[in-house]
Amino acid sequence: MGYKALLTLDIENGVSSEKREKFYEYLKKEKWTKLSGLTTSWKFSFNDDVTRESAIRIVKSDVAGAARHAGVPSYNAAVQVGKGDIEKF
Repeated sequence: MGYKALLTLDIENGVSSEKREKFYEYLKKEKWTKLSGLTTSWKFSFNDDVTRESAIRIVKSDVAGAARHAGVPSYNAAVQVGKGDIEKF
């Protein structure tokens, strides 16, 4: 069973809806899934051979890539990486 990541993300106020949508499109292209009903929470499942440290590096790279792609100058993000399933309620 591979690691799973839960990402919560805050994009700076004042960022246009177009840039926000480009940011989200990039994450979707990288195979992230937005959690329905939660404003800025995403999940991702890694292959079994990915280490926790590598998973965190990948998450940071994906978020930074999305920001560059969308022209978003700043954001705040937090990630939790573990083996358990992500429970939404």
